[in-house]
Amino acid sequence: MYGERGRIGLITLATDTSVLPEYQRAMPAGVAVYPAPILLPRGEVTPEALAEMLADDNLERAASMLTWAGVGTIGFACTSGSFIHGIGWDRVLVERIERAAGVPATTTATAVVEALRAVGARTVAVATPYTDDLNLVERKFLEGSGFAVATIAGLGCATDPEIGRLGPRDALRLVAEVDHPEADAIFVSCTNWHCLEAVPGLEARFGKPVVTSNLAGAWAGLRSIHVAEAAPGHGVLLDRYLSLGAAA
Repeated sequence: MYGERGRIGLITLATDTSVLPEYQRAMPAGVAVYPAPILLPRGEVTPEALAEMLADDNLERAASMLTWAGVGTIGFACTSGSFIHGIGWDRVLVERIERAAGVPATTTATAVVEALRAVGARTVAVATPYTDDLNLVERKFLEGSGFAVATIAGLGCATDPEIGRLGPRDALRLVAEVDHPEADAIFVSCTNWHCLEAVPGLEARFGKPVVTSNLAGAWAGLRSIHVAEAAPGHGVLLDRYLSLGAAA
């Protein structure tokens, strides 16, 4: 039986072509990941489109559908969508999902904050695929969550399909630009950025933990279903910090 050790549900964007493969690569044997997509209006990664996406009951309907797969936890797999209305918005989304599905939930932004705290980050360097307006919202969210942001820079992608065409080499180039001596961790934002396999090399080169949106989400999902193990070789978050402070 697939998922005999646990099943993780993901509410994904229909345009996101990276999140499910990256989660699946991070899972240990016996843990399965099941998606339910929602539509990002016009595929635009803009404050307006992200807000529009979550203004009706699409989130709740996706969460409800995932219960049919017997998932033990649900993550809303969209970084910018889960911080778009600022501090506290991610918690609103968590409550909406949990009411609809009756299982524990998280969002990518929630998981990122918890993962950065787990690796001991106080000051972060942030690489994103976003435009400047979204980077400003993300900076405020991270600062409001207790982190200093040494640097943040994006690639100016305005649509999700553009982001889905990025790869590990793009992450390496941008992280090299944003890394800062004061940063004790690096965060690569966006679930649709294919960058998982770049993480070990980034950590070796820059000498600090690297958290990506999908690493944080996979880490949080595994903790929620009480699995303190991940597929090896994806960086220190999963290799060293999965069992620390595991969800009760």
